[in-house]
Amino acid sequence: MKPQRGTPWQAVWRGWNSLAADLYKAMLGVVLLTSLTVFVVLSYAWSAFMDEVQRQTRELLTAQLQVSPDRLDPLLAQARRLSETTLNVDQIRGLFVFALVLLFTLLSLLVWWSARRFARPLTLLSAAAHRLTTGDFTARAALSRSLTRRTDETARLLRDFNAMAASLERLERERRYGVAAIAHELRTPVTVLRGRLEGLRDGVLPASPQELEKLIGHADLLSRLIEDLQLLSLAEAGELRLELGPVELRDVLIRLHADHLKAAQAQGAQLLLDLCAEPVRVIGDRRRLQQVVHNLLTNALRHTPPHGTVWIKLAVEAGAVHIEIHNTGTGFTAEALNRAFERFYSGPDRERGRGGSGLGLAISKSLIEAHGGELRLFNTDTGAGVRITLNPLAEGEGLHGARPRSAPSTRRPGG
Repeated sequence: MKPQRGTPWQAVWRGWNSLAADLYKAMLGVVLLTSLTVFVVLSYAWSAFMDEVQRQTRELLTAQLQVSPDRLDPLLAQARRLSETTLNVDQIRGLFVFALVLLFTLLSLLVWWSARRFARPLTLLSAAAHRLTTGDFTARAALSRSLTRRTDETARLLRDFNAMAASLERLERERRYGVAAIAHELRTPVTVLRGRLEGLRDGVLPASPQELEKLIGHADLLSRLIEDLQLLSLAEAGELRLELGPVELRDVLIRLHADHLKAAQAQGAQLLLDLCAEPVRVIGDRRRLQQVVHNLLTNALRHTPPHGTVWIKLAVEAGAVHIEIHNTGTGFTAEALNRAFERFYSGPDRERGRGGSGLGLAISKSLIEAHGGELRLFNTDTGAGVRITLNPLAEGEGLHGARPRSAPSTRRPGG
């Protein structure tokens, strides 16, 4: 009968029904059955061997000494009694039983060690997984020194579980930070809008066109932030639809260079364009690619000091298309290189009020990865740089040689 919960026998019952106990019982049963089988077989074989020796001895003595079997049997019986007395058969049987018990004990200990070695890691894994299901993302399966040295499937399973738990903990931390950051980003424009609207209502602020323009500007800021959040969420969920087609990158970069030239001149910076001599085409969503380069150019100009320089370069190397944007300045900090693609990452410029919402680089990375490309940040001798890598369109390839015109984006790893 199964003991009730809370009784002193509960721990014993759990131990008896654990995986280690099941393994121990199964292997111990195999050892016991094997030992009994060996004992029976050896006993039968020894008895058969002695009977055969006695029969062969009787036949040889009868043939060689011409002694009748009736006279020989009593002599053989007497010899058996004398040999049993001399050899002390009971002692021999006792030694045999002792050796069998010792062998069984040693095999039992070996079985217990093997079962524990196999079940102990799974027990640790089960306990850590249970903590994880209760919401404790700090749960890890403890790795002993022996497990750390092991390279078998069980040790790899524990290490992979710990890596998965660490990833879940990081994602949960990012989720909580993201929710707090979204609330923070929305709070400022909403507060300003509410304050100005209350001022208009109370007659403190005049209902002039200039004041209404300010309100519209704050509403536009909210709208852009909401659109950015929606775009990033769709990209990370793999649900973003891309209108794919051949895109001539020289035309895209020339237009964006012209769009940002006035902003660069306004801050006294140079905006230089370095393009390939030949046309460069890729399969992509023209509007999304323009959005990515626009975000990167805006960031580069924002971080370029007065009278600095921003370069836009387009090159084809080793079967890949590279768009690079360099700017003079201080470059990326070590923290920025590691965290720049996180949502709402707050760098020094955002703290000084010169930065954007903190979503531009995260959105750009998602869009480039949706095109099967790569976005990478790096530092140069004169400042910072960012590189977009895309797959070029093969010669003569058009829409029919590309992916479907409307295709979902790829999911960002670890999104």
